[in-house]
Amino acid sequence: MTRITSSTHWNILPQVPKLEQEFSQKLSVNPLVARVLVARGCRTVAEAQKFLNPSLERDWFDPRIIPGLNEAADRVQKAIETHQCIAVFGDFDVDGMSSTCLLTLALRDFGADVRPYIPHRFGEGYGLSVKALERVLADGAPNLIITVDNGIASAKEVQELVARGIDVVVTDHHEPAELVPQGVPVADPKLTSECPSRELAGAGVALKLVCELGRRFGKPEVWKSYLDIATLGTLSDMMLLNSENRALVSAGIRQIHAGKRPGLVALAAAANQDISEVRADELPFSIIPRLNAAGRMGSTELALDLLLSDDIQEATVLAGKLEEINANRRTIESQLTNEALFQAQETYDGARAIVLAGEGWHEGVKGIVASRVVNRYHVPCILFTVEDGIARGSGRSVGSVDLFHAVEECSDLLIRFGGHQGAVGVTLKAEKIDEFRHRLSEVLSQLPAKDFESTGEVSALVTLSEINAASLDALEVLQPFGQGNKKPLFAVQGVTMKNRNRAGAGGIHLCFMASDGVSSVASIMFRAPHIDVAADYDGAVDIVFEAVNETWQGRTKPKLMVKDILYRDTPEDEEDLFEDLSQVLVAQGAPKETVSEVPETPSQPLVCKNTAIRAELASLENAALTERLRDMLIGNKQLLPAQKTALSLLEQGNSCLCIMATGRGKSLIFHIHALREALLAKRASVFIYPLRALVHDQAHHLEEEFSACGASAVVLTGETPQERRGEIFAALTDGSIDVVLTTPEFFTIHTQAFAASGHIGFVVIDEAHHAGQAVAEGRHAYADMPKSINQLGNPQVLAVTATASTATAQEICRLFNISEQDVIKDVTVRNNLRLKDMREAPDREAALTCLVASGEKCIAYVNSREQAQSVCRMLRHTVSEMGHKIVFYHAGLAHETRKRIERAFRNNEVTCVVATSAFGEGINIHDIRHVVLYHLPFGRVAYNQMSGRAGRDGARAYVHLLFDAHDMRINERILSSAAPKRAVLVPIYRALMTLFARAQKEGRLLCATNEEIAALALAIDPKNRSDERAVACALDIFAELGLLSLQGFDEKRNILMNIQASSMDLASSARYAEGLKTRSAFTSFAQWALSASVDELLSAINKPIVPEFGIVVDGEEGVLYG
Repeated sequence: MTRITSSTHWNILPQVPKLEQEFSQKLSVNPLVARVLVARGCRTVAEAQKFLNPSLERDWFDPRIIPGLNEAADRVQKAIETHQCIAVFGDFDVDGMSSTCLLTLALRDFGADVRPYIPHRFGEGYGLSVKALERVLADGAPNLIITVDNGIASAKEVQELVARGIDVVVTDHHEPAELVPQGVPVADPKLTSECPSRELAGAGVALKLVCELGRRFGKPEVWKSYLDIATLGTLSDMMLLNSENRALVSAGIRQIHAGKRPGLVALAAAANQDISEVRADELPFSIIPRLNAAGRMGSTELALDLLLSDDIQEATVLAGKLEEINANRRTIESQLTNEALFQAQETYDGARAIVLAGEGWHEGVKGIVASRVVNRYHVPCILFTVEDGIARGSGRSVGSVDLFHAVEECSDLLIRFGGHQGAVGVTLKAEKIDEFRHRLSEVLSQLPAKDFESTGEVSALVTLSEINAASLDALEVLQPFGQGNKKPLFAVQGVTMKNRNRAGAGGIHLCFMASDGVSSVASIMFRAPHIDVAADYDGAVDIVFEAVNETWQGRTKPKLMVKDILYRDTPEDEEDLFEDLSQVLVAQGAPKETVSEVPETPSQPLVCKNTAIRAELASLENAALTERLRDMLIGNKQLLPAQKTALSLLEQGNSCLCIMATGRGKSLIFHIHALREALLAKRASVFIYPLRALVHDQAHHLEEEFSACGASAVVLTGETPQERRGEIFAALTDGSIDVVLTTPEFFTIHTQAFAASGHIGFVVIDEAHHAGQAVAEGRHAYADMPKSINQLGNPQVLAVTATASTATAQEICRLFNISEQDVIKDVTVRNNLRLKDMREAPDREAALTCLVASGEKCIAYVNSREQAQSVCRMLRHTVSEMGHKIVFYHAGLAHETRKRIERAFRNNEVTCVVATSAFGEGINIHDIRHVVLYHLPFGRVAYNQMSGRAGRDGARAYVHLLFDAHDMRINERILSSAAPKRAVLVPIYRALMTLFARAQKEGRLLCATNEEIAALALAIDPKNRSDERAVACALDIFAELGLLSLQGFDEKRNILMNIQASSMDLASSARYAEGLKTRSAFTSFAQWALSASVDELLSAINKPIVPEFGIVVDGEEGVLYG
């Protein structure tokens, strides 16, 4: 399994959110800029300001701090003043060319007699070679030779020049070895480890010399005229952009923009680059490669002449020639790359170094080709060209391997060498190549394996929504980009590659749209490895990228230049704890038509008391019992102040109203008190929930919870069959049942049956704001409750809600005879919750995939059992490496399976549960970081309860809204079957009467399936569609109204129609009334949920609405219950 957070190839730089916010505010920078500043080590506003505002006046060090520079300036000053002939001797790379150019032009400005020389790569080689010096001397022996970007390892050559009467001044920036020239001025910032200018390129050192000479000759500002040339050398040699180099390059880029150097203007035009807008990070891909091509192909003088030219026409001609040379270079480079890779494939034996050699291999592209080999094999590579028994090589390193020091260990085999940690130049006799290969591999074998791992830096983990045109433009304030301040790389986790296709010759590039479900960004990966796998992969990936703005037809959009794709492979050694669920997903295939979550009618016996524990608990005093119940229900967690206050009032016999935010533990109050009533007072309790679905959501866990305490709880709603209703009321009368869960409609319609038991001592009104708004909501059952409560003998009432304005609370108190002094309000706000509004996400599958791929504990709520399984199957495919930690959960699963899932989720063996509302009350898992409402919940209470499951440990947690308007229609269709309207019931009743008449005519009983009844009802009235679930519900309603009776079950069920029945009075059916309210409540909720602002949606779950009166109880943070 490969993820960006565990990858050894990428180092995610540390983030400090508070500091990022401070930078963003105080520096007025984009948040993404602030993140990069912090990631790159800025720890104060002052440091960040300094970084954002590079300054030569502040950051350019005195040239004389460079060892030997003062002495070098003395000798050059003497040569100028005495009109001596000076030769400037450079190198054939861009740093060498630019050093030669700027020193030549500056010395001429000081009035010196100067001749520039750059060695020929072919025939003369690097540095002060004999052949190169012969060419210099052929023009007439100079009095002084000044080396730039070379000479630090030319002790022998310098000694010979001095012996011939030619003075030498060495300026260089390479690491000194044992061959440092003696007896002459040597200016190199690396001669001491303390020099603050150690990171200068050869051009930078030359510029320091010019700066000091300008001070001496009364031209202190003349050095600034050559910043543009010095910038080329600094960037081409990939020097660290510390404060000094950063200031140099920043000023140099501005000078380049001015377009005063004809050679650069012409070269930029040839590269189709606007000189007035070129950026530091673009130069290595436009102007610099063309200059480099001249050196690589043996035409260095052409490039030097271009840089020295002050004539635009001449410069244009020279730039055109360079363009042709560069094209030729690319062709040769491609050919040599193929040859070198073939040789490596044939000879590489797994050693720590690759040394390749060939006759006639082009000198000019060795370094580039060596880099290609390194990228393939991830070990250092030195590639030699052999001619006349001499092998000249260029090497490139990998990871943190210091190739210069490794080569230095082999110096006794070499004619000469030079370079730095990442790149070296080596010359030796061809006969010693094999020995050198063996020795170098031995030296490198002593290094740890981690040194060979190339580790890139990721500035920040981001979301795709953060990558937009504005934020990318804002990143330009971090320019100039280069070594030590590279253009930032970012990474996204768990995105999906949409619309994948291959591009380029041979299809070697991968194009796709990176999507997290909410945002999509065009992406391309050049030379994508394993392109066949990449093009076919449709799972979640992590992507490392550089982001750029791309303008097409006047529109600017971001684009990801992908550097790495990390595939989330399926682990081979992980055990799937839920193999049984996996088999269900594999066998099921495509999901069936959506069916809502309706638990089966409980089949367990009504009396399921643990008599031993009941007797033990019943023997305790009230205070001791309360404490014991607390321990049994929430373990070592303490009651919150509001819970303690409410339980105290209830113990005193008072009715009360308790207002607490969602998830704060309202249900714990009435669970404990109902158990106290059952165990000590031998009285039953009625829990009234506003909707039938909520009753079923609570039922499974409440029955189990109460059973563990020696008590019993049952469901009694309009869905309960007639026969079982009788059994429950009988058990309520004889004291076998302790708690009944019901709805307002069933309770008020069947008040007499409840009252007849004579055992009701406690009534709970959950989500009591519905009662307080009964008139506005048209909820007549609540309005009738005072009469029902009175018929029960005025038992104690506890009303609980999270939303009770002053008017609502007053109405609740009036209905249930609660004193305003017994109103408890916990004003605690759950500040740890954050809401992510993705209601209109274009691709919610991709959005959920991205979220689950993070690996943080997550619940995704869906609207049906089928969808729970379907979404789970999708996630196991798209996030395959976590498939064994993703499960589904609904009421249709076996009890033991549900408990296993809950335990695994609690213990982090499962990280994502795709669930229906059955995963709800009573499941106490506190460290859930993400709750995803994948589909629209069926009501406000469900919305609150699902959302409230996030972050009950008090740590930061998120609620993600992925539902959309389409869900409303789906849910309405589901509810129309579970709670059919009168227009649907009428044709079903007519179908039943028709079938009953046929059966009577044929002298048999009516035995018809729901499918057969639905088909006939549809034929009778095609406008009001009936299905099997609507028929099942209709049969319950008709039975409750006495219009028919049922005998038997399923296919053998007989239906007996009551032909003597009066007209259909649906208002007398609790089942119908419950369904009617369910539909209207959902419509109201859906309209609110789809249109409410983010603040409104968050307020509904993180803080209560409280009245002006009542007892204010200070809340406490802590683990919440239920």
